[in-house]
Amino acid sequence: MRFTRFSVLVLALMAVSAHLVASDIFENATIGFYVEKPVDWHYVTVEQNMENLERTQLSSEEYQELLLKYANAPLIAMTKHEEPFDDLNPSLKVNIKPYGDLDRSDPKLILKLVIPSFEKMFDDFEILEGPSDTSISGISSGYVRIAYSLPIADGRVFPTTSELWIVPRGDHFFMVGSGTRSDEKTGTRKEIKAIMDTVVIRH
Repeated sequence: MRFTRFSVLVLALMAVSAHLVASDIFENATIGFYVEKPVDWHYVTVEQNMENLERTQLSSEEYQELLLKYANAPLIAMTKHEEPFDDLNPSLKVNIKPYGDLDRSDPKLILKLVIPSFEKMFDDFEILEGPSDTSISGISSGYVRIAYSLPIADGRVFPTTSELWIVPRGDHFFMVGSGTRSDEKTGTRKEIKAIMDTVVIRH
């Protein structure tokens, strides 16, 4: 799969087995990733993840087909409300991807490659912040916050704010993505930040 396709499919990355240390703690010792799920949030199953992708109605039929063709289970995914949820459900997903031939000198470079695909998918796409430098678990990382209107198959459209983090780890990198309603009626970005603050990445 060429990187151009990967950049379109921001969350369609390779699957990695998960291990739950406790009901609200996720840790994969092989990958070296630890995160805590809020008590009132819910894990997303592989089936639920695919169902959510299928409900998304992208402007381009080609992008829609690619999304479903290359989507794999994330390392971990969670939502604020139990699925099915009849609104935009605040969510956070973590995927891992090998660098391959990608430039690994600056994690912001990957975000800069991803952004043009969002611009093609959403007419009202807007960069709210970044790409900028940040730190996740003491690791120099990249961050961007974007806004767009997310259409679903039943015709409704949800004003959405997404945040993306690129966190290097050796020959791989973590891509963490979150989504909330822009008006935060169903959940807040403060909740997302609280989850991100629990992330520990071990080399």
